[in-house]
Amino acid sequence: MRWPPPVRVALAPSLVASLLIASLACATCAVVATLPFDAWQIAVANAGIALWAVDRVRVVGLRQGPRAVRGLELRGDLTVLVVNGDGGACAGRVHRDSYVGARLSTIVWRPFGRWRVRTILILPDMLPAADFRRLRVLLRYGRSDVAQTDSASHA
Repeated sequence: MRWPPPVRVALAPSLVASLLIASLACATCAVVATLPFDAWQIAVANAGIALWAVDRVRVVGLRQGPRAVRGLELRGDLTVLVVNGDGGACAGRVHRDSYVGARLSTIVWRPFGRWRVRTILILPDMLPAADFRRLRVLLRYGRSDVAQTDSASHA
């Protein structure tokens, strides 16, 4: 079987991801403020939520820092090579738990030699439309011969 050419993308900062994370943090802080706790406990909880939001906006929304995913290469056999913010690269296998949609895609992958899975959020404003489409097509129709058999149309 001949694999399609790999998809190489560089992920750009995302205004949509930053706004979604900030709005989620604000809504969570509003819910925490209604809880029947002392004021100092609510302040500590809201400070923790705000710190989480700043970290996520920096890493996921702005693609800054050593933990941020700056780029990736997805191959037809569903192996992925991820380039982090510190310049290091890590290869792994894409899991079936990945989600592919028109407005949102998530890549759930496990680095080779590790037992914990990682996720990559991909929104349309993170890369050009053609690359986003190619990535979604390869994620949806890419397959592992070991994990899957021929479809009914190939029988």
